[in-house]
Amino acid sequence: MYRQCFYSWVQVLILLILVLSLWWIFGYLGGFIPGATQLLWLLNWHQILMLLAFAACFANAAIVFRMVEAPLTAQTTLHYVYQFLCLALIVLGLTAVVTWKVLESGVPEEETSISSNSFYTFHSWVGMFTILAFLAQLVLSLSRDWKDQYSQMTIILIVFTCVCATVAMITGIEDVVFYRYIDGLISYSNYPLEGILVNSLCILLLLLLLLVTWVWFRVSYSATDRSAYTELDNTDNTHTVRPMKGVNV
Repeated sequence: MYRQCFYSWVQVLILLILVLSLWWIFGYLGGFIPGATQLLWLLNWHQILMLLAFAACFANAAIVFRMVEAPLTAQTTLHYVYQFLCLALIVLGLTAVVTWKVLESGVPEEETSISSNSFYTFHSWVGMFTILAFLAQLVLSLSRDWKDQYSQMTIILIVFTCVCATVAMITGIEDVVFYRYIDGLISYSNYPLEGILVNSLCILLLLLLLLVTWVWFRVSYSATDRSAYTELDNTDNTHTVRPMKGVNV
């Protein structure tokens, strides 16, 4: 019972993160519609796509085996649906930010190659590590059977991806706020609502990271030892997660 309640609270937290993100983007950054004189809308797409990829899809993929009580085949299907949705959103998010960089430089796209100084911020570096870690754990999980997917290396990569993704999202948000502050669009001495909104969003992202890592390291149900929690359902020959007698879940 507590597992279902906890999973519901994670979904509520993800929803709050997305609501605050959309509020910030539409209320202060101009939304997603192309503007006549600025390209910020492309950067807005990058932000929301990456938030959807990691705060929504990857966070759910990371906890689905531990939090969703369902047959193993259903858990596995849901896990990989989240994983590949995350991959698709990453591709779209990278496309948005690269397009923004190209158009911002004023150089035609066909005459431009992405150079190292296009990604020089700490946010960009952490973002690249996040994507590499995500791809590594995805390849590892696809190359082995179910039990091997949750080897120590895969667990490390999943947690590392969660940590890096959280750092990348927070630093990306703070980069936007910093440049708006430098341009005189924000004055923190007046305690603007935008500052409170952005700080709240970053706190929620940290809280989501805390909950996901807590699932991995504190919840007694362990995906590496499903034998204690799995019974064979003789009616349909499928494995269904049920707590065995004497096992505290």
